[in-house]
Amino acid sequence: MLLLQLCFFSLLVCLASGASSFPPDLQRCHVGDTKCIINTSHHVVRQYAKTGYPAAGFPQVEPFLVKRFDISDGRTGSLSLKLNFKDVNVEGLSGVKFDNAVGFGADPATSKFEMYGSIPKIVLRGKYTADGRILILPIRGDGDAEITLHSPKFSVKFKPGTQVRDGRTYLSVDKLKVLVEPQRMNIKLTNLFNGDQALGANLNQFLNENWVEVWSELHPSIHLAIAEIMKSVLTNLFKRFPYEDLYLEN
Repeated sequence: MLLLQLCFFSLLVCLASGASSFPPDLQRCHVGDTKCIINTSHHVVRQYAKTGYPAAGFPQVEPFLVKRFDISDGRTGSLSLKLNFKDVNVEGLSGVKFDNAVGFGADPATSKFEMYGSIPKIVLRGKYTADGRILILPIRGDGDAEITLHSPKFSVKFKPGTQVRDGRTYLSVDKLKVLVEPQRMNIKLTNLFNGDQALGANLNQFLNENWVEVWSELHPSIHLAIAEIMKSVLTNLFKRFPYEDLYLEN
C-alpha cells in the first residue's frame, strides 16, 4: 500500500541529481519543467527500482518491505475491521506511470507540488491478524494475507513549509494528501475462523464480491498510513538538500 512514496522518491532524485553530493548521470530539470520531471522519474524508477540507488538516496522499491502496517476502522456500518499486517512485501511499484506533474516552481512557498499517475497492479503479501465483524458475523484470523490492487490511480499533493539557513531554503512537509483509487481489489486471507475452510472461503468471497464497499470503509485508514510514512521519508530528504540545488539554473 505504500506505492505512492515512490513517486516522490524518484522525483526528488531526478531534481537533485545536479547537487554536489549526487551522481552526474541523471538528467536535471529546469524549474517547472514537468515534462522533464516525468521523463526522468520514469527513468529512475525503471533503472533502479530493483537495485536502489544508494548514492542518490533512492531505496530498493521492488519489492518494498513494510515491517508493520495497521488498519483500524471502527465506524458504524456493515464492516468493522481491524487488520494488523507485518513483514509485508509490496510488489509492482516498478511499473508506475506518471501521467502528470503540477507546479514545482521557483518559489516553494507559493508553488503547487502535485503528482498523478497509475500502476498496472500492486500486490501485497505478508502476515496478518484480523478482528472485527461483517454484519453480525464476527471475523477472526491469523495467517497469510494477499491483497491485490488492480490498475490503481493515485494522486499526491503536499504543501511545504520553508526555512532559510545560511542563505539556502530548506523545506518541511506541512500538509500532505494521498488518494488511491483501484479499479478492482482482491483479498485472500488464510486461516480465518481457526482454519475453518468453509467459513474462510465464504468470507473471502464476500470481501471480494463487495470490494467497493470494503475499500470505501478501509481507504481513509490506508490513505492516512501512506501519508504518515511518506511524510517521514520526505522530511529526511528535505533535510539533506536545499531547494535551490534541486534544479538546473535558468
